[in-house]
Amino acid sequence: MSSDITSTTSSDKDTDSERKSKEKREKIPIYTTSIAWAAGRSSIFTYLSYFGVVLGASPLEQSILTSVRNLGSNLFQSVWGWLADLRGRKLVMTIGLTTLALTIFITPFVSNPLELVLLSIIMTSLGFSFIPAWIAFLGDYTSEEKRASFIGFINSIGTLSSLFVILLLGWWMDSTPFPFPSELAIYAESKPVFFIPFITGAIIFTLALGSELFLKEKYNIREKAIFRDELHLSTRNLIERNEPFKRLLPINSFFKFCMSMAWPIFPFVTLRVAHSWLEVSILWAVFNLPRGLGQSVGGILADRFGKKIVITLSRFGYAVVPFGYAIGLVTGNVWFLLLVNIPGGFAFGAEDTAISSYSLDCSTVDTRARYYSILLTFEGIFAFTGSLFAGLLMEVLLTVLRITDKDPKFEFVLVALLLLITALRIIGASFHKYIHANPLDFELEKHLGSSNQ
Repeated sequence: MSSDITSTTSSDKDTDSERKSKEKREKIPIYTTSIAWAAGRSSIFTYLSYFGVVLGASPLEQSILTSVRNLGSNLFQSVWGWLADLRGRKLVMTIGLTTLALTIFITPFVSNPLELVLLSIIMTSLGFSFIPAWIAFLGDYTSEEKRASFIGFINSIGTLSSLFVILLLGWWMDSTPFPFPSELAIYAESKPVFFIPFITGAIIFTLALGSELFLKEKYNIREKAIFRDELHLSTRNLIERNEPFKRLLPINSFFKFCMSMAWPIFPFVTLRVAHSWLEVSILWAVFNLPRGLGQSVGGILADRFGKKIVITLSRFGYAVVPFGYAIGLVTGNVWFLLLVNIPGGFAFGAEDTAISSYSLDCSTVDTRARYYSILLTFEGIFAFTGSLFAGLLMEVLLTVLRITDKDPKFEFVLVALLLLITALRIIGASFHKYIHANPLDFELEKHLGSSNQ
């Protein structure tokens, strides 16, 4: 009798051990895909804006580049989210990674800002289909109670690993004979150095594509007839039927407008204050290190104390970044840019995890990708508007003051705009006190209320 019990216990242990071993094997390609995605994304966003400046983009052209990149990366997200819910997450991720690998390979061959704008539209509108499918894929791997922690942990692995790529690229670019583009006269001479980050990025996205093929998809594509109503709900119906999401959407969109106004300004400030590509890389590394920590810690805090408080506090943290850039520009000291990137990076990581998991809490298993993609679509539209508005405002001020973007007085315009954006970010962050604390509780209360009636 005792031998039977011992045998059963041993068998249970073996089964449990095999299950844990299988789960670990399943997560290896998740880790590698996250690392490759973050490293490839960093190779784009660390240097693409500076490439626009080197190509001779004016403040308005730079804002258009930033605007279309934001719009392209988000405008079609509802389509990609719908496709990820209909045909599976991996198909959409494959489309995204393939597009990114091809377009970033072509990028260093571009010769003017207009070509860069057109290529950016293709790169972001097709390539960033990866994002809603990836978030939905991670959401399929965990429960609501641990969702933010899991998503934050996985994404933080990628973000922290990308630090080495950013620093390596900066060192490599500085070791070439091409000068750092701190002056207009040497822009053309510095252009060839961009082959290093963009070709490297193309290789990394190709590796990400190979890793993604080994992912095991948890989402089961059932017969369309079973959930036809869910799949064919319009964007308007999806928003209207969910009160927490409907409340979040305009508040989040306005904040993205305030946020995006600074994005076309930052490259002009950085190239006026930094002295080498290694300094630029360190700036991004200092941003990404606390960002990775913020993704992991923010997920834990969101699960423990609520996603609303993490989102709200993080967005107040964003306000310090343009203020620090203004001080750095006035003093000419790159240390101010480094300093504000620490709280800015942590806030970005924590908020990114909290708001993506908040969006997933608003959805069902069959609408996860679409709810998150709707959020991204509206973000893209308002980020496009904000960046374009900033560029137009700069052009108006330069025209009225009769100065050019090459004039030393242009720095005063940049400082004034950065201070304005700081105030707008504080106002936008304050509106987050009006979002619902927990979408899951709201849905439960609504269900109980209808039952009682």
